[in-house]
Amino acid sequence: MNPMVRKELNLRMRERRGWILPTLYLTVMGATVAFAYYAVTSEVGREGIQGATVGATTFLTLSYAQLSLLLLLVPVFSAGALTIEKEQRTLGGLITSLLRPREIWEGKFSSSLLFVGLLLCTGLPIMALALSFGGVGPIELVFTVLTTLVIVATVSTFGLYFSATFRRSVHSTAVTYAAVIVLAVVTLVVFFLLYSQWTSGHRGLPDSEMPRYLRVPLYLNPYYFLTMGFGVAANISRSEWLICLAVYVSIAVSFIALTWRAIENSGEQF
Repeated sequence: MNPMVRKELNLRMRERRGWILPTLYLTVMGATVAFAYYAVTSEVGREGIQGATVGATTFLTLSYAQLSLLLLLVPVFSAGALTIEKEQRTLGGLITSLLRPREIWEGKFSSSLLFVGLLLCTGLPIMALALSFGGVGPIELVFTVLTTLVIVATVSTFGLYFSATFRRSVHSTAVTYAAVIVLAVVTLVVFFLLYSQWTSGHRGLPDSEMPRYLRVPLYLNPYYFLTMGFGVAANISRSEWLICLAVYVSIAVSFIALTWRAIENSGEQF
């Protein structure tokens, strides 16, 4: 095993947040299930309610809530991975050791992603509750988890790059959260501005006639990526999902290369 992975995992699992965060995570997920169930039953009525409606609503609510929680937690584990080494003045020892920049990055990335993956796995039984109601199947669950994992991994590459660039964890964490806000909020705002401008000049045309370049901001949005994953099994949005997947993989690869270069040049700071 990569010694960086062993070291980081030992440190993370021995910390108090190693059991506090999964507990809080499951508590929020359980509260989300209860909220979605009672919201559907109170709106539809107990006599006319169907299990498929409850299952689909619960699954969608859990999927969006889980993605939101993970987007809030990922910068905590990735943005300070390398800046903490700078603050403790141990990065110089890592750079001059036998570990290559790629191995240092792999250790930091694996440790941050594995802990977030632990949270994702602990939430699977709760998400599987929706399968018992109907309306969704195992394929939808698989694509939802896969899409969430790709989004989380991409955001982790953001955090590691900013952690390798900045000197303090506060700065790298703030910039990482800013990048998450740009992906989740600003892209939606830009799309709706472009969409409103297009509809004002092309009244009466259906949305299917909208040029694809207007959807470019949506391809960067994690919630749109997750939404397209719901329809992959039924071949409703497979092409859109593949485009989002290609965009996120390309972004992740670009930030990985930038992070390796930043780690190689980190020796100039000492």
